[in-house]
Amino acid sequence: MRIAYCEDEAAQAELVRSMIMQWAESRRIAADVVLFESAEEFLFKNDDYPYDAVFLDIAMRQMNGVELARAIRGKDRKLPIAFLTADKTFAIEGYEVHAVRYLLKPIAMEKLGSLLDELSAECGGNPEDTVCITIGEKGAVRKLAESSICYAEVLGHYTQLHLNDNTAIRIKESLAAVAEMLHRKELFVKCHRSFVVNLSYVERISRTECTLSGGAVLPVSRSAYQELNERFIQYYRE
Repeated sequence: MRIAYCEDEAAQAELVRSMIMQWAESRRIAADVVLFESAEEFLFKNDDYPYDAVFLDIAMRQMNGVELARAIRGKDRKLPIAFLTADKTFAIEGYEVHAVRYLLKPIAMEKLGSLLDELSAECGGNPEDTVCITIGEKGAVRKLAESSICYAEVLGHYTQLHLNDNTAIRIKESLAAVAEMLHRKELFVKCHRSFVVNLSYVERISRTECTLSGGAVLPVSRSAYQELNERFIQYYRE
């Protein structure tokens, strides 16, 4: 997986590069991070864009990250672009250039890892983290990174998948069928008859509730508490 990172603060660039390499080692994926100190350097050195993704700071000298993203989009409409920035004011511009993510500094490893998991799944870097789901009555199939699923919830005859970008996908499958689709079954635990939770997003557990890193609070049934708590402890020990 090859990533270009345009960042004018050398310490920040090296920090993010080390985080990416740490993620790659944990996933057993070959990764290469190419650093650029400015938007101008990126454009000068790249006639085309031989990368799986481009990460951009926004507040850079002269040409900023949004302007660079627009220049990239002038040649390549599909290359994944993510903004890693301390500036919240350009979120709308990020959507205009179809950025896949807008991460605020200081960059959290959990959020960066989630983004990398999704990008890796898209480019085939880690097929075991990808699940194919059928959406809606028309039978459209979507590839989805398992690591992006925070939890699954029963809604009538459907199961709703809540994702780490605060969106949700509703599919006409039972909760048991969804759990069976998943490859990394050690990550997903039933906390209630209507909920399956991804342990990587769990922050704390009580006998009645399970709190996730994004703020969601799920019910914990009496029958599910012991296994959920044991699996949670084991996950964080590893």
